Amino acid sequence: MHALSGHEVVFLPGIDGTGISCEPLRPLLPRDVPVTVVRYPTDRRLSFEETLHCAMGQIPSAGKDPIVIAESFSGPVAIALIGSGRLRAKCLILAATFARTPRPIGLTILSTLPLEHMLRLPWPRCLLTHVIAGGEETTDLFLAMWQRVKNLVPARVMVHRLEVIRHTDVRRWLPGVRVPSLYIQAAGDRSVPASALFDFAEGLADLRVVRLRGPHFILQARPREALDAIQRFMGLVNAGVLPRGEGRIREAPCPA
Repeated sequence: MHALSGHEVVFLPGIDGTGISCEPLRPLLPRDVPVTVVRYPTDRRLSFEETLHCAMGQIPSAGKDPIVIAESFSGPVAIALIGSGRLRAKCLILAATFARTPRPIGLTILSTLPLEHMLRLPWPRCLLTHVIAGGEETTDLFLAMWQRVKNLVPARVMVHRLEVIRHTDVRRWLPGVRVPSLYIQAAGDRSVPASALFDFAEGLADLRVVRLRGPHFILQARPREALDAIQRFMGLVNAGVLPRGEGRIREAPCPA
């Protein structure tokens, strides 16, 4: 039996908020696993607190405590919801994310630029390849997904979410997350630095870490490897062998 069978999954998306980023992973999940994909509105600029309310309004209140998977932009959302007690969860899986602004200087510089105009322009493939750093296959995948996102999400909304990230700090809620947690770190992440892991290591009661070779968009670029890591983690959760409250870190080797 698959380690996820019998559980419910809640997926919290990246900065686009469309849920498109769940598509590479979702077909690989067992058929008996119900998945709720949270989506943020494309026509409104929500504050962080409004984003929390938006997410909670889409998460089923009945049934078992879900497995929460939160990537990038939504990592702080999941931390705030679970750490504050607003959301009960079986466990928490964080992917390429952060507890506070990951690159404050870079985001401050970006805030001075005409980002809305820049986001509307076609991006040179060579630039995307450099930023993504995941090879041609990953670049093709991202280009296709990015075009769909651009058609759905106005540039002003994307820029606003970058501002939300620039002011994000949910470290105060980390001690309240008393469920087993897994952090999937992208070895080639050029958006979130490796040092972002330190906040989770210090604040979470029990944390496992898996490093996968790939770009920031790790769940999209390496969905099978990510699911394998999640399955191994859930095997430990189901067996009840994960200690709580001891502040331990277990790091798995980076798969080839």
